[in-house]
Amino acid sequence: MSGEFCYRPGVHAACEERINLLVENHWCASVDATIQLRTGCNPLEKHGPQAVVVHADAWAPVAAVADPHDIHQVVDYEVIFLAIRRLEQNPHCECLESSILEVMDAIFGITIVTSAFVSMHKPHIYNGQGTPAISLAMTRQQWAARKP
Repeated sequence: MSGEFCYRPGVHAACEERINLLVENHWCASVDATIQLRTGCNPLEKHGPQAVVVHADAWAPVAAVADPHDIHQVVDYEVIFLAIRRLEQNPHCECLESSILEVMDAIFGITIVTSAFVSMHKPHIYNGQGTPAISLAMTRQQWAARKP
């Protein structure tokens, strides 16, 4: 995974191809949520929140979970969901990238997670004619390297 943002509407084939390499022998905790986010650079987007569809995946090696019945050992997807919902409290931000990085911070706050993928789609921007989306795939090492 390159740790680069993907700027493709709809399905992110290149990102998904990189992610599929990580699925083998890893648990994947996924969260899908639709939130109301104050985001966008278009003047029409600055009048209030808009729907943003968020998808997040967090991978952890199977070997890292000795007891899959213990919530303290598995990838707790509620941590991810709550991080996504907290974005609704943020002031207006022009770019989705900063919101994606906030979700990444929460995901990598889960110690057994080794890689993650987050995407955000704005389904109403082009009145049903297109859906702009941003996504990011990172390993823990890439995430740690960008921290000061």
